[in-house]
Order: sequence, then C-alpha cells, then structure tokens
Amino acid sequence: MEKINENNGCLFVVPGSHKGVLEQHEYPEWENGVNKMYHGVRGFDDVPKSLLSMEKGDTVFFHPILLHGSGANRTKHFRKAISCHYSASDSHYIDVKGTTQENIAKEVEELAKKRNADLDFKDIWKFRSRLVRGREISL
Repeated sequence: MEKINENNGCLFVVPGSHKGVLEQHEYPEWENGVNKMYHGVRGFDDVPKSLLSMEKGDTVFFHPILLHGSGANRTKHFRKAISCHYSASDSHYIDVKGTTQENIAKEVEELAKKRNADLDFKDIWKFRSRLVRGREISL
C-alpha cells in the first residue's frame, strides 16, 4: 500500500453534489481516450473540487451520487483501490430503462454477450450482488 496524493491521482469529490440528482454518465472526451467502462459526468470540469489525499490504509465512505473521480497517475508506481457498494438487505432492482443509467446497462449487456453470457442487466446484477451478514455491534 502507498500514500495517495495528487501526483498518483488521488480521489477528488465535488462537495455538496450528493444533494443533487444522479447525472448522466458517459465516456469523457479525453485525449488518448479512457479505459472501457470508465464513465464520467460531463460539464463539471470547472466546479470546485476537494482532493482526498490519503495515508496507507485510509478509508473513505461517501453518498452514491456524490460526484467523484481521480486524476492521472503521474508516477512510476501503482495506485491501488477497492470499491465496495452497500445497500439495505431489503433493496430491490429498479429498471433503468429511460433513466441516466440505461446506456451503462446496455454496455454491460454487450460485454456479457462477448463473454458468451446472454443475460439482461437485471440478471447480471442479481448474479453480481450478494447478501453479506455480520454481527450487529455498537461501537
């Protein structure tokens, strides 16, 4: 593990953006392109951002619609991260047709077909999601 800072592309957030709506995610129009499945929100390049420099082992939790991203890693070292998403155990699938997420759902289905899995987006998320149970404790 290593310290994460602006040089190796630390996470940034747009403060207060979690109070808005889920924005349309698309591929950024960057020189040299971006990695497959790297979606961004356009039109927020000039808004104030907060950089989240972190020490080894630090963890950050934030609201799912908080605008966030990371910069380019300009070092010769790796930048490692783990992303986990949590929701209540009684959550259910919401159809994304006609929403800002429909384009991503179609892309996920296309990738599944390339891997010989003819599944729709709902089935993919059922397969990828799992209930994790732990002990309820009070800190």
